[in-house]
Amino acid sequence: MVQVLSIVKSYQNEFTKTEKVVADFILENPSIVVSLTTKNLAVQTGTSEAAIIRFCKRIGINSFTDFKIALAKDLDFNKEEPFYDSPIQLEDDTQDLVNKIFSRSSQALQNTSQLLSIEELEKAIDLIHSANRVYLYGAGGSSIVAQDFTLKLLRINITASHHQDIHVQMMSAANMNKDDVLFVVSTSGETKEVLELLTVAKERGTPAILLTQKKKSKARNKANVILDTSLEEQSIRIGTTAARLTQLAIVDTLFTGICIRKGDKIYNYIFDTHDATSRRND
Repeated sequence: MVQVLSIVKSYQNEFTKTEKVVADFILENPSIVVSLTTKNLAVQTGTSEAAIIRFCKRIGINSFTDFKIALAKDLDFNKEEPFYDSPIQLEDDTQDLVNKIFSRSSQALQNTSQLLSIEELEKAIDLIHSANRVYLYGAGGSSIVAQDFTLKLLRINITASHHQDIHVQMMSAANMNKDDVLFVVSTSGETKEVLELLTVAKERGTPAILLTQKKKSKARNKANVILDTSLEEQSIRIGTTAARLTQLAIVDTLFTGICIRKGDKIYNYIFDTHDATSRRND
């Protein structure tokens, strides 16, 4: 179940001033909002019925009625899942850890599936499928995701390179051209190294794909294709784990989409790479 309140939070930096007034009221008074009409909410927020409708459409919901239905389910979910979005406590036992981490991770995946643009995803699949070379980079924890995707692409005969050392990555990026693709992972979208790579890609005419959280950032303005994950807390509230899982899920989706584009020959690539790596165990 996708939590509509989490979706609202993820759009906070994209709302207009009026939409933000509506969003803030909803986040502060969710149980009241489920019983309001569009006109009632407009009066409560000092806005207009048209503004309420624009707010709903902004987050991908067609009407305020549909929004209230989702919100009602949201509130029921929170009653049933008390560990959702709960911070880790020193007194937590192992069962508490399992409940909190799995609940948060599951919800982050659901939220991301709702936010992810199918159009942008298809663009990314087409770009990588037809690319001469794919350059991948992620700083810090994001490098795990970039490395995972690199290994997947190599398995299906796509020339891919990833370097954790930014100096080596920049040297490699200097050889990019319009037939290549740069794929970068940045949770914040503000990482200096990522911004530098995106700048180089633009100078070289290389299409750039950015995997990042759904919020305003400098990196978003430099990428050609943006793949959004839900906005998760980066603290002891388990956000880092949830963010990485959503990134890996998108990478898996991209990889599967590319495999489908390649058709039957994909099996030969997979079998060949399996045979090659299996020789080390003989």
